[in-house]
Parts: sequence; C-alpha cells; structure tokens
Amino acid sequence: KIDMQVSLVSAELKAQRAISCPSLRPLPFAFRVRMSSLAPLLSLALLLPAGALLVSAPAARSAGAAAGQRSGSRPLMQTIEEAASAAQPVLWSPDKVADIRIEGGKTLKTFKMPAHAERVQYMLKSPNGRPIKAKVELWIGPNRCVHEFIYDCMDGLAFPIKATLQFKKLSPVLKVSTNGAYEFPLECGVFVPSPDESKTIGQITENMFYTAPMKDRVQGGMNYGKGSSGGAIRDFDIDPTWDKTQIMVWSKDAGKKSFKTNIEILQGPNNQKQHLNLRCGGSTQPYHAVINTPGAGWKIRCNSKKFLEDGLFEIAVAPYGEVGDGSSPGVLLGSGGF
Repeated sequence: KIDMQVSLVSAELKAQRAISCPSLRPLPFAFRVRMSSLAPLLSLALLLPAGALLVSAPAARSAGAAAGQRSGSRPLMQTIEEAASAAQPVLWSPDKVADIRIEGGKTLKTFKMPAHAERVQYMLKSPNGRPIKAKVELWIGPNRCVHEFIYDCMDGLAFPIKATLQFKKLSPVLKVSTNGAYEFPLECGVFVPSPDESKTIGQITENMFYTAPMKDRVQGGMNYGKGSSGGAIRDFDIDPTWDKTQIMVWSKDAGKKSFKTNIEILQGPNNQKQHLNLRCGGSTQPYHAVINTPGAGWKIRCNSKKFLEDGLFEIAVAPYGEVGDGSSPGVLLGSGGF
C-alpha cells in the first residue's frame, strides 16, 4: 500500500513538472525518428577533420536520409566518402577571375605582396583566343629575382593557366609582363590569400604532391658550352577523362635546391599546345599549376635544365576537379589510312 502511494505521488510530480516545464516533456515520435536517422551523421562529424566539417545543408540532409534508410541503404563508409568529398575545400574558387588586362608590347604590371603573405595565386588567359606570350617574375629588392615563369600558349582562351607559388615572408613584388608583340594582349588575375586560406592551400597542394597517381624525379645534366642540352626527360600520359590536370614541381625531398625546367603539354606526337619555362627557388618555393587537358592524346613532358650536381627535383601529376567521360575527340592519326 505504501509503495502504491509513493508511485502515485511520483507520477503526479512528473505530470506537474511536464506542465510547468514544457521542455521536459517526452519528444514526439517523429522527432525521435529523425534524430535517430541523423545519428550516423553525428558520428561522421567525430571522424572527419575540423576543416571538413563545413558541409552544406543539402549535403547533410542527403547524408542523413541515406543513413536513415533501414532497407536497401548504402554502406556507411560510402556515405562518409560522399560527405567528405562534398566538404573538400576548393583550391580555385569561382570568384577568382582574370580581370586585369595587360596590353602587348612589353607592357607590365607589378603587384606588391603584403607583409603577411607567403603565397600568391595568379591566372593568365587571353581575352580573345589569341596566343599568350607572358612572363611572370617574383622580385625581392631591385636585383634579386627568385622566380621566373615564361608561358607560351597557342590559344590563351582555351588553355588558361592557374598557378600557385609559395615564397618567404619578405614582401616581394610580383611582375607580370607581355612580350614585344602588340597583337597578343593578356588578362591576368593576382590573388593573395589570407593566412588561414594560405594554410589550407598549402595542405591541399602538399597532399596532392604526396598522393598523386603519377610522380617522378628529374635529374639535371646540362652541359653548357659543348652544344649539349643534357638533363633527364620525363613524360606522363594524361588519362582521357582528365578535363583538368594539376602539376606540382618541388625539390623538398630531392636535395632542396633550386630548379629549372621546361614543361611541355602536348596533344598528339609533337603538337605542343602549351610551353612552361619555369625557374624556382627549390624547397621554399613549390610550384603548383592547373591546366586544361580536354579530350584524348595528351602528354606532359619535362626536363631539367640545371647541372648534374644540383638539378634534381620531383614532379607530380594528378587530375583536378571532377573527371569527365573521355568522350571528347583527340588527335586522329592516319585519318582513314592516308
């Protein structure tokens, strides 16, 4: 009898607390079901790094709906991979466009780097599909050029280039210029990332360098004065599904010395679409570039232009962004047997 009275009193107290504090009432059944469907997504948040938690609302809803299906649902690891890919940071956002026009005839523009800057991103393209003949230099003071990039492209509208360069915090000056031909103007964009964005860009490029599907070392061997070009030559066949390809050159794990290289982007046996003449400071100046390689038949070829003693560097090649279906036609050889 005493136990019955105690239970009645406790039930009455619970009812009064539920009336006075609505937040303590039991949750509706539909809400409990929805929270249970989001439980795998909450566990996913504990597995991903902090930078990958910025998942958009549609991606979160789709991941939660997929995890909440009890019959015929996809594996949890597949859901994790999809959510991680949706949260992957972007190296080149759509708001970074080339909007600075530089006329031909050795016209130049300079861009002073702020004191906090340790990376710069620049983009080169043609305003009307004409060839690009541009030169990009990074100067520290009036007499020291620590980076030189000469870009020669036959169609600057179809084949723009997007480059990322790291340097020491010495407030250098970036110089962009054209060659002597007045018929070849240029459009460029120069972007200095914030410290947080620069750190993210560094993580993206370094991860690409160490996980690239194609990577090789290039040894120097230039023999000046004897008519020999020298240097090792490496070539990489680009997969037809790679609409965009990223290239990274670095000597961090190969001597940490400066490097000089010619990088040719070919389509077909000897059809040079783009030519990159690159000189960088080595371990402190990794160079990353994104180029367009639509269709089939693409090949990247590079060599070292320095001596045998200090010309060693590594080059990594990987796809950038979403891969295509490889249906774009490439260069046709033979053309019907003729």
